[in-house]
Amino acid sequence: MRFTRRACIWLTLPLAAMVGSVTAAAANPKVVASFSILGDLVNKVGGNDIELVVLTPVGAEVHEWELTPNNFIALEDADLVFYNGYQLEQWMRQVYATVGNRAPLVPVAEATEYPTRPIVTGEYTGEPDPHLWMDPRAVAAYMKVIADQLSELHPEAADNFQARAAAATETLARLHEEIGELLAPIPEEQRLLITTEAAFVYFADAYGFRHDGVWGSNAETEGSPQQVMRIVDLIEQSQPGALFWESTLSDRYIRSIAADTELPIAGPLYVDSLSEPDGDATNYVAMMRHNAKLIRTALTMGEAEEREAEERDTEADAVEGEASPEGEDAEENEAPERDEAGDE
Repeated sequence: MRFTRRACIWLTLPLAAMVGSVTAAAANPKVVASFSILGDLVNKVGGNDIELVVLTPVGAEVHEWELTPNNFIALEDADLVFYNGYQLEQWMRQVYATVGNRAPLVPVAEATEYPTRPIVTGEYTGEPDPHLWMDPRAVAAYMKVIADQLSELHPEAADNFQARAAAATETLARLHEEIGELLAPIPEEQRLLITTEAAFVYFADAYGFRHDGVWGSNAETEGSPQQVMRIVDLIEQSQPGALFWESTLSDRYIRSIAADTELPIAGPLYVDSLSEPDGDATNYVAMMRHNAKLIRTALTMGEAEEREAEERDTEADAVEGEASPEGEDAEENEAPERDEAGDE
């Protein structure tokens, strides 16, 4: 099958089809990805030349996923396993124990050698933040690792893998520019992104935001009084335009903090999982566009309201200004009458 860059459109198989799907040809290698976002990237490169299974289903929390019987079966049959690394998947010890030396296990984010940024708060402060995929430029590096690993595993399809990765890399470059343009209207003073998990470190660095969260990683204790008090203090000092919650987490902490600080909330943002097939983040590109649009709307809403208020005040001043000369003339006309009455 001849594969051209022009033919490469960022479409994804439904994640339900990836999870446990056995539709590919028997000769194709069996590949496992640890969670839905990584699965989407592997699917873009592998296409119909691999048989793909995703361990963590859509909507589930990848940090602390518990392997299911079907997961163990997939791992036992796997020819290659992709996972993110940097301690994202806290359950990888079980995966290594199951797979052993029968198949390569590739920590994609670590294998890219893409520059990391530290977790900004909490128990893991200073350790490499694992959410590199929140920057499309890092995902381009993911694509190269995936293509190279698949090419080594299945040389007969190597040209296909490399062509798909190259086409996806071009799409990612355009996506990076598009997101920058989408977020450009947000004024500097509103470029503070506060989420439940501080998982937007790479996104913030790529697009010029300051970033913090109630906690630093979903692998740690969540929602302690100390975490909540710290973020409330930050909010009172910085006055962000909105607070955000993520799809794999309850919004109760953000709602509670918003009620105390009288700030609007927005969500969900997608970071650790794609959405269901009928949602707004069915693949990586859709996820990033959705996040950017939601952030822009939430952080420019207050600015728009302020401009409207200023315009109303300006209109009111203009009306008062038009009315005031008539009042002055009336006073001037009345004054002589009072003088004349006094003279009499």
